[in-house]
Amino acid sequence: MKLLAWGRLLRLSLAPSAAADVLCGSTLAYGGSLHWTSATTRLVAASLCVYHGGMALNDWADREHDRATRPDRPLPSGAVAASGALSLGLVLLALGPLLAWSAAPAAGYWMAGVAVLAAVYDLGGRGPWSGPLLLALCRAGNLGVGFALVSDSRWRPLGLAVGLAYGAYVFLASRLGRMEDREDARPLGSRPRRLLLGCAALLLLLPAIPPGLSRGTVEPTSWVIGAVLVVGASYGVLRTAWTRRPWTPARVEEAMGRLLRRLLVFTAAACMLATSWPTEVPCFPASVPATGLPGILVGVAILAGYPAAHALRRVFPPS
Repeated sequence: MKLLAWGRLLRLSLAPSAAADVLCGSTLAYGGSLHWTSATTRLVAASLCVYHGGMALNDWADREHDRATRPDRPLPSGAVAASGALSLGLVLLALGPLLAWSAAPAAGYWMAGVAVLAAVYDLGGRGPWSGPLLLALCRAGNLGVGFALVSDSRWRPLGLAVGLAYGAYVFLASRLGRMEDREDARPLGSRPRRLLLGCAALLLLLPAIPPGLSRGTVEPTSWVIGAVLVVGASYGVLRTAWTRRPWTPARVEEAMGRLLRRLLVFTAAACMLATSWPTEVPCFPASVPATGLPGILVGVAILAGYPAAHALRRVFPPS
């Protein structure tokens, strides 16, 4: 039971989405294919450290508030000591940039910035607009760290556009999350619906980005598969938005879980939509494999984490 409590503290059900950010960003950085090296492995590990370290520090900072609103969480319930949560959070937040630096110094500095943003959010950046903005920057930065491994700048406009769309999605989802956590005491009204519609619109916008900004030839079959994926994902969000039942905290929590699970769909679809052929990159350093894994297969691998995340959320709730 002690291990389960630590897993709940770290929100282990969200680990696949944190790893997917790096895989997606690295795929975009290489123009639509993933060129896996040991540096990629260290970046994924760094991302998981910073992400889950931020979760632990977040619960430590919220422990008094959670005593009233979420008494079943690990800290207010006494399942995990506050000092242990603080120590683990700080260690993971420091370890992440070190791992990234071992992959590439630029990646270390980049990940240090993400860790600082996460700590600022946890320890005081909880305003109604500043909080969601910090979370959006963290997730967009997590996706963009893969570009620190690449010296070729041809694909950066594509990565920047996808990162901005991803960050906007996280921003809107975080605004909804404030209602779930009762940080926003105003009447719910139709506000959850508007945020859900915004998230659906960003999903539907995604297929237009790679054809407009990719410097290679987008593979049409992969693009169609990615587009169908985002249309299906947005349909579920739209259906949730237009349900006629009144909005309650329980419905907001359900909708928030749906948006969080679509983080994996977002990154998987971005990889599929950006797939380009051929996948050779002779201009990159010799340590990088000349032929990479096509983006469509990276997207399939990311989606394979969806069932795992769904199963883990029963044991380790994502919020």
